[in-house]
Amino acid sequence: MDLNYLYFRQQVSQFNADNAACEYSRSAHQQMADAYSARIATERRPMLEVRS
Repeated sequence: MDLNYLYFRQQVSQFNADNAACEYSRSAHQQMADAYSARIATERRPMLEVRS
């Protein structure tokens, strides 16, 4: 998957979490941001292993 897309979606989700009007929305957006962060880490892992 395209890492640029994942980074963009993570940033948008984090922005939405930081600016949410209520706790429910904040939590939902934060969970999405966290899920994107986890996916980024998964996608980057093979790249980092090749460099080592």
